[in-house]
This record gives sequence, structure tokens and C-alpha cells, in this order.
Amino acid sequence: MVRTVHATGWLRASGLGSSTATFEISFEDGRASGRVLSEMIMIIEARAAGRAILVTEAGRWINIKPTDLTAAGLGFIVLQDADEVSRFFI
Repeated sequence: MVRTVHATGWLRASGLGSSTATFEISFEDGRASGRVLSEMIMIIEARAAGRAILVTEAGRWINIKPTDLTAAGLGFIVLQDADEVSRFFI
């Protein structure tokens, strides 16, 4: 079963600080992936660095690896344990 959460928070990329972001994460079979929308400069930096951090409004950090960029946002996979991250949204 797929569980998808929608949230707001911040996207942090190395060297640029952070920017507000909206994101969704889908959890399925012990894996997590999603899409994030934020300021274009942050998305470019996250892609160039090959990793970034999503920060939830509650202050939880989620390490991500960017995968693709489309009009729907920056795709990513979650680098942390998916079950642990899913508990951030209970």
C-alpha cells in the first residue's frame, strides 16, 4: 500500500542556506521518494550537489538525493530509513 504525505517546510542545499518548500513523499515497500517545489536556485544547487535536506515544520531533517527535474518539481529519493521518516508525519 502506498502512503503519500504532503507537507511544507524548507529545502536546504549546501552553501546556500534554505528556502521555503512544499513537498510530497510517497512510502511504499520500505522505500520513500517524492517531489519538492522551492526557489529555482535552491533546486539547481540541490541537483548540482547531488543531495539536500528537507526540513519539516516540526524541525525534522530528511536527507534526500535528487533524481530528476520536471515541471512538477525536483524528484528525489529519501536516503534515511523510510519507516523512520514516515513516523515524522503521524
